[in-house]
Amino acid sequence: MRRGARVRGAALGVAVAAVMTAGTTARAGHDSMPTVPVVRSDYVKALLDAREPVVLVDFRKASEYRAGHLPGAMSVPLAELDRRYREIPATARLILYCQCPIEEIATAYVFLQGQGYRNQAVLEDGVDGWLRRRYPLVR
Repeated sequence: MRRGARVRGAALGVAVAAVMTAGTTARAGHDSMPTVPVVRSDYVKALLDAREPVVLVDFRKASEYRAGHLPGAMSVPLAELDRRYREIPATARLILYCQCPIEEIATAYVFLQGQGYRNQAVLEDGVDGWLRRRYPLVR
């Protein structure tokens, strides 16, 4: 691929990301929980299809992860996050997901932010949304 085509492709990716995530946040509770940035399943699927560097972090129980997870996802059960967070690359673009209420995953988001993670977002509709769109799971 020519360098110019790669630059245009990267610029297009940034533009698509800006459109798909602009102003997209979820309120995690009333006033006690922060607003967390969210992304939609179709955006994550596009990142994966384009082979963009992204780390998917599955916070479900290990048994749920083994039953089926998003392609390339790593498993760090929410109950183990405080002990295992160092396994998650700190400088990567992270997409966090589970099959839980936004309040629960917002807790993980805040914890990681407190540990210095800055490039993270939450999969808005979680595993359920991924499956509703008939996207594949890896077993």
